Amino acid sequence: MGALDLVKTLIGFDTTSRGSNLELIRFAQGHLEKSGARCRLTHDATGKKANLFATIGPEGDGGYVLSGHTDVVPVDGQDWSSDPFKAEVRDGKLYGRGACDMKGFVGTALSLAPEIAKARLKRPIHFALSYDEEIGCVGVTGLLEDLKREGIRPALALVGEPTLMKIVGAHKGGAKMVTHCCGREHHSSAPEKGANAVMMAGGFVSLLDSVWDGLRADEDARFDPPHSTVQATVIGGGTAVNILAARADVTWEYRCLPDRDPQAILDTVSRRAESEVLPKYRARASEAAFQTQMHAQYPGLKMDEDSPAVRLARELTGANQVEAVAYGTEAGHFQSYGIPAVICGPGSIEQAHRADEYCAVSEIEACEAFLRKVIAKASQ
Repeated sequence: MGALDLVKTLIGFDTTSRGSNLELIRFAQGHLEKSGARCRLTHDATGKKANLFATIGPEGDGGYVLSGHTDVVPVDGQDWSSDPFKAEVRDGKLYGRGACDMKGFVGTALSLAPEIAKARLKRPIHFALSYDEEIGCVGVTGLLEDLKREGIRPALALVGEPTLMKIVGAHKGGAKMVTHCCGREHHSSAPEKGANAVMMAGGFVSLLDSVWDGLRADEDARFDPPHSTVQATVIGGGTAVNILAARADVTWEYRCLPDRDPQAILDTVSRRAESEVLPKYRARASEAAFQTQMHAQYPGLKMDEDSPAVRLARELTGANQVEAVAYGTEAGHFQSYGIPAVICGPGSIEQAHRADEYCAVSEIEACEAFLRKVIAKASQ
């Protein structure tokens, strides 16, 4: 099966993060095992999701990891012009959910398994396919912990997120939090006899915007935007127009420059919420409180242009420039586990998560050519 056909096949698996990815993982495992791959699975707590780590080539340390996530974002409410889980090629573009983010890379890499098996590899080539990247790079940590326990030490990781095949050596870190605003219910005609959690949420959101303003002066021009960011993205709460809400929830995130301390952002938000927003509501209801839970967190990828991953990618592509991006990937996790990582993959991040997501067929062809160079390098 060629690269384009294999990418189409992967798009046909509905691996939206809220569901299971096991059908795709079983397909990938069977495909790789036909080429002699040695496979390892790590599952989530429910057993309905899995990571796949597969190796072709000699035993021992080292080797190159080809890394990609298998999950995709939902299509709910999006106006697609074709079935998002039935890939179509139109005007030189492959349409379908995950076409660029990131089944284009995963399918291309898998299609080359027979060639990898026939190559006279001097160092192994590994495949790392993960679950739940789209909800905070959750799954890959289990894969990396398994490698650590088993003493498997790859030399570097190539993460195939969509970069238009440009070399990306740094990205921001991030986290998703939910802050529960806890107030006291009362009739809305007497607002000072209760604590309106919806109004507390409004004050908290305003505070987040102020914290973000404070981060703007600390810039790194390689990123767009060049500073760390903080923002709320979802708010929910309240039951009726004439009832002071007892509870409201604010979902928010930070995206932090990779060599800054993200804990400083969390500490600032907590301290200022306690000192600037909460006293007004505590004066009315002593139980008023903010309770924040971390739902997902991933580290940034720090720029290291001398790392073996960046050097390899530059050598094989001829790139003179190493770029930085604001979005997060699993590359930061690989780096934090001592595996140098770089990002290079087909398609544009501008197409990711949108209706009519696509990857140009020429991008898949460029990725295929790049990965063949990786195989040749592993054979030297």
